[in-house]
Amino acid sequence: MRNSIIFRGVHIAKGAVVRNCIIMQDAIVGENANLNYVIADKNVVVRSGRTLCGYSSIPFYLQKGMNV
Repeated sequence: MRNSIIFRGVHIAKGAVVRNCIIMQDAIVGENANLNYVIADKNVVVRSGRTLCGYSSIPFYLQKGMNV
């Protein structure tokens, strides 16, 4: 994790890379996932091996409860 805000109850699995992100309550980031400039709302699940990338001016947004 680098330059990110992580809320309580978040689980980030081994090997996951989280940079420049905001990960809200009870979200789950799977193994070897790669997130950069992502805003994940509550209860979001990012499955293992996924790569999600936004930009500093337009971050990638995941709605509440999404499973990606």
